[in-house]
Amino acid sequence: SKLGDIHSKMGNLELALKYFEDSAQLEKELHETYPQDVSYKNGLAISYSKLGSIHSTMGNLEVALKYFEDYAQLEKELHETYPQDVAYKYGLAISYSQLGDIHSTMGNLEVALKYFEDYAQLSKELHETYPQHVSYKNGLAISYSQLGSIHSTMGNLEVARSFIKESINIWEELAKDYPSHVEFKSNLDWAREKMDELEAK
Repeated sequence: SKLGDIHSKMGNLELALKYFEDSAQLEKELHETYPQDVSYKNGLAISYSKLGSIHSTMGNLEVALKYFEDYAQLEKELHETYPQDVAYKYGLAISYSQLGDIHSTMGNLEVALKYFEDYAQLSKELHETYPQHVSYKNGLAISYSQLGSIHSTMGNLEVARSFIKESINIWEELAKDYPSHVEFKSNLDWAREKMDELEAK
């Protein structure tokens, strides 16, 4: 899995895919051999997420969609079985974000919107429960930006502006509180550009 990550970052996608496939096969064997060990089930879920991402990058959207659906199904089962374990709730949220992205790319806007709404709902719950957790706060901003983007694509400009404004507010706070964190500043810049684009329409 780590080798797949590094090759993916280096742009060696075919090699990354091979390592992710090997990782998924091993995780599947572990899960099938020890079905009661949730760490193996979660490991299999994460391996499906990585396979979905690499196939999406390579343009294999139908294959990517199947892996993202498998990822979401496993995370849903884990979250329902262990509702107090925040990691599984967060994993489920991320799976909805990925499903929203892939459906948006494939042009299934109504389906994408539903997944982005589910992602935003879980992100809001996580942030409200753990307001000091930076990743959850950033996740909420990302969910609002995704909702803003999809509504913009669908022509719902007023709704799009309101969500982008929400994401700007959060990223302004994060960029101020964590000035060395480059992602927050770049996300904020993107959201401001998106707002300028929406206000020009």
